[in-house]
Amino acid sequence: MIAAPTAAAGLIRSTSVTLGVELPDRFVEAIERAATRMTRLIRDLLDATHMEAGGLSLESSRVTAQQIVADARETQTSSASSASLDLRVDFAEDLPDVWADRDRLLQIFENLVGNAVKFTKPGDRIIVGGAPREDEVLFWVSDTGRGIAAEDLPHVFDRFWQARKGERGGAGLGLAIVKGIVDAHGGDVWAESTSGSGSTFFFTIPTADRVEQRHTAPVH
Repeated sequence: MIAAPTAAAGLIRSTSVTLGVELPDRFVEAIERAATRMTRLIRDLLDATHMEAGGLSLESSRVTAQQIVADARETQTSSASSASLDLRVDFAEDLPDVWADRDRLLQIFENLVGNAVKFTKPGDRIIVGGAPREDEVLFWVSDTGRGIAAEDLPHVFDRFWQARKGERGGAGLGLAIVKGIVDAHGGDVWAESTSGSGSTFFFTIPTADRVEQRHTAPVH
């Protein structure tokens, strides 16, 4: 059901071709963008409902952290490019595997990069990164945008809260869902920013070795 809006947009495009009706590309693209936004809103509302009911479901396994960072960049390059932003990666070569739900990790990056795109001006950059830290991996998404005021930082992960009301905003669920996904993985999430100097959103995910050792440790 979540895919229905996007499927409808595709149907409009294919039907117009079959009927020999030439719809302007900008018309079809506008429908597809609206369908994508609707799909994301539906997904966010469902996730928020699941969080309210007791948590998000995860299908966790050993995941290659380096590949996740690379995949995050690949899947979000189009969004960044359409806003004339340079999306880069910065990760350590010795990143350990993490124990995580791969799709949910990509959802975290989608929400964080999407948030950065909204508030970073064309020509600036966004960086997706990762580094080892004890028995977890520290991931981040940083931007060179307008930053977040100090008084707003404590609220950025609050559900339905928006610092810039009326400015290209969504439903105010994206960052709250990021926190819910990270919490479900047993990690931490926080933001660091100075108004006018960009923002960085950090989150941690336990390594696969840490989780597997815990599960195989003898009980005394």
